[in-house]
Amino acid sequence: MVDDDEAASRDDAADRERGRQDEGGRLSFSLPPIRLPPLFPEDFRLLWPAPGEGPRRRVSKRVVLAALVVFDLADAALALTADAGAVAGVRVVGGALVAATTFGALGTVYVWEAVAALAGFGELTVVPTLSALFVVHSLREVF
Repeated sequence: MVDDDEAASRDDAADRERGRQDEGGRLSFSLPPIRLPPLFPEDFRLLWPAPGEGPRRRVSKRVVLAALVVFDLADAALALTADAGAVAGVRVVGGALVAATTFGALGTVYVWEAVAALAGFGELTVVPTLSALFVVHSLREVF
């Protein structure tokens, strides 16, 4: 009786080594756990501004406003001069990224420019949305 149990356990171990068929009739394999080396050092930091832990040096509101006004001016110039769909797509994606990183959830208002561009009303996107979002964000901080 003991010999039968030992033989069965040896057969089970051999089946696990070679791969065995499960109840569904499919061949299955089991692998030992794999540990990957760490991909990034512990002190790795993202350079792109993201919500959460912010930079140690704060940027002044004037610099942010100036950058947003420059972006809005370039966006308006492209909206009036370039009529290609690819240019509108790049403008909308770029503006959405800037709005999301600068204003967080409030930046989702920028989606209206994507809707206007997709609907064929590209001229409406001349509106300085990022500058208006800055004003709204500033007013929210005051009140």
